[in-house]
Amino acid sequence: MEKAILSIINEIPKNHIFDSHFIINELIKGYSDVYLTFASNYASNNSTVTLTSHRQIGKKINELDGTVLAQVGKAWSENIHKRPSECTCWKKL
Repeated sequence: MEKAILSIINEIPKNHIFDSHFIINELIKGYSDVYLTFASNYASNNSTVTLTSHRQIGKKINELDGTVLAQVGKAWSENIHKRPSECTCWKKL
């Protein structure tokens, strides 16, 4: 998962802001096997597998804070269910 996230971030132009919904959507589009394998680790609680795995993806992104990105706040953007929700924003360094 870490390599997939870093690959996506490396494609983002320097000084651009992005949110976790963007990273998750890119994972689903370009790294679906990695995404599904990662999410399956949280399948024991079937009712919250998406929410739990997406929170864990956010934590993985945040582990890069200060190296290739910096957290800059929150966004209100569309999630994978096409519904608006809050998520974290980062700036590519």
